Amino acid sequence: MMKHLKSAIVATFTASAAALVAFPALADAPRVAVALPGMVTDRAFNENIYDGLVAVEEQFGSEIAYTENVSQATQVEVMSDYARRGYDIVVGSGGEYTDAAERVAANFPDTTVIVLNGAPTEGVTTINYNNPEFGYLLGVVAGGVSETGVVAALSAQKFAAFDNVVDGFRQGFQSVQPDGEVLVAFTNDWADVALAKEASFNLISKKADVLMPYLDGAWVGVVQAAQERGVHTVGILHESESNLVSARLDFARALVMAVDLHQKDELEAKDYVIHLTSRDQLGDFSVDVPEEVQTMALDAVEKIKSGELKFGD
Repeated sequence: MMKHLKSAIVATFTASAAALVAFPALADAPRVAVALPGMVTDRAFNENIYDGLVAVEEQFGSEIAYTENVSQATQVEVMSDYARRGYDIVVGSGGEYTDAAERVAANFPDTTVIVLNGAPTEGVTTINYNNPEFGYLLGVVAGGVSETGVVAALSAQKFAAFDNVVDGFRQGFQSVQPDGEVLVAFTNDWADVALAKEASFNLISKKADVLMPYLDGAWVGVVQAAQERGVHTVGILHESESNLVSARLDFARALVMAVDLHQKDELEAKDYVIHLTSRDQLGDFSVDVPEEVQTMALDAVEKIKSGELKFGD
């Protein structure tokens, strides 16, 4: 199990109303429910969490359930319903669940409420990657490949985890191109491919030649725009052969670790941080990444692991 300062785990969820799936549980196994902002087939954040939920069912014999496409307006309702029905662990997928999770935790003190990628919140277990570390690595690669000196990050909305990724991305980029510029844009929709594509075209028109999508299924639109305009992408919540490289934020593994700590009665209502500890947390480089840039990125991995490069906890 990965540990640093506190412990290591991760889980995130968001909901709206939709598919509910449940499986029988073994005695004493925690019942685990997840609220998701998107579909479990998005090949990104939601699918990764779903994979973790299935792993929890297989490893612990837990009864599991999930709701897809949960809107922000129905987060409290969906999560509260799971708590009311006796689920031991209720997860909100994403930083946008922070307010809802705080309310649910206050109303259902016997339920363990988790937010993956969420800001530290009283009464709630939040599990985060050290986002600046992973963003920094992507920024180094972007800085080594960008010809215009302009790159961009896109998300659906502004929240702490994304801000932290962008901070690291900017530091990594400017460690290679000190005068380089990082643009930021928001689409207001995690899954709308057309919106993401339009926003990407707009960023490309401003000379951005490396794009970092922080989206659910909408990441596909960013990749499409990049391919059509002959620019590049790096991945933070999805992996694709089109990326220069991807940072692997494995929320599936984090969710399993959280349930394992719960089973041991060791999971607390505090913030857990997962740090970059392995080269395997950075995916394969594409052929478009020069060898010297790959070396820079791998050197940065070692500096982060050793503590020579430090980012906030």
